[in-house]
This record gives sequence, structure tokens and C-alpha cells, in this order.
Amino acid sequence: MLVIVDAGLGNVASVRNMVQRIGCDAELRADPSGLGANDRYILPGVGAYDEGVRRLQKTGWFDHLVALPSATAILGICLGMQLLGRRSEEGEHLGLGRLPVDFVRFTEVRQVPHMGWNLVTPRADEPIFAPELPEHRYYFSHTYRAVASDPAVVIGETTYGTVFPSACRIEATCGVQFHPEKSHKFGMSLLARWLET
Repeated sequence: MLVIVDAGLGNVASVRNMVQRIGCDAELRADPSGLGANDRYILPGVGAYDEGVRRLQKTGWFDHLVALPSATAILGICLGMQLLGRRSEEGEHLGLGRLPVDFVRFTEVRQVPHMGWNLVTPRADEPIFAPELPEHRYYFSHTYRAVASDPAVVIGETTYGTVFPSACRIEATCGVQFHPEKSHKFGMSLLARWLET
């Protein structure tokens, strides 16, 4: 089963609509009861980091996502990627810790948030990025950027004042800082390929 985490963090309907356009059914779930390691999870989100952590804790999603084995497929989108990390300068709470990344505020540019279309340079061997596409353009909206303690987890990079990890993966846990559900054919391709991996 493909499950979209619906912890009140926004964007769940847009993500489900995009997944359905690909031809895949997805269930919105407000809590994780009855779900397990064989399900696939999308963790979308917009908004503040600490509020995101609190909502995951309140709904039972936090403990559930932490306990899933490394082979369980999880995709974090925007705030969802940040919640999969260890911590963020935006808040005080610890994240889920499934990705070995921290998040810091952009200081290299005058204008934040980083908002609008930008390019991602994917790692050559990363299957979620279609090699036949002439470029990889996605829609971004964020104020904090990832810093990876292990460069091996970085599967995509973007430049906005500085080069930063815009997509990360460790085993079956994957996070993208951009919004594939708002990124037209590029986002549709990425989600379709993630569902196949």
C-alpha cells in the first residue's frame, strides 16, 4: 500500500492527485494504525519545523516512522525531507533521524525563502532521476538548506547562493527539498520512478 502521511502538514491532496495521475492509488492516513514495514510512505509538508515534529508526535507518526526498518520505502518532500533529518536551526526538536543531514538557514543570499523553479544536478547512478530528461527542473520553497555529514547520501544538488543537497537517500529512505507535486512533467517522472524502485 502507498500511504501519504496526513498529519495536518499541508499538500497531501496535491501529492495524492499527482500520484493518481501516474496511475497509482494512495491512501491518506491521519495515523499509522495497522500499517507496517511492507507499506510505502510519502511524508509531505509545508510550514514550520517544530510544529511538524509536534504533529508527527501527536498523531503517532513520529514513533512509527522511526521504528520502520531501513528497507521500508519512505519519501520526504520539502518539510518532510527536513523532518527525516536530524535537526534544524529553525527549531529545537530533534527530527526523525532517518537521514544523516542537518538544516541551516540560507545566509549566502539576500532573498529568502528560496522560491521558484531551479535546477537539480542528480548523481549519475540515482534511479529516481530519469537520464533521458534534458534537465531536471523542480519547484522550491524553503528557507533552510540541508548539510550532509556523509556526502554519499547526496543524490542531487542545487545552487542558490551556494551548492546544497536538494535530494538525499540512505537505503530506502529518500528526501527531496523541492515539490515534485508542483513540478509538472519533471515531478511526475520523479514520483513514477520512485514508485518503481
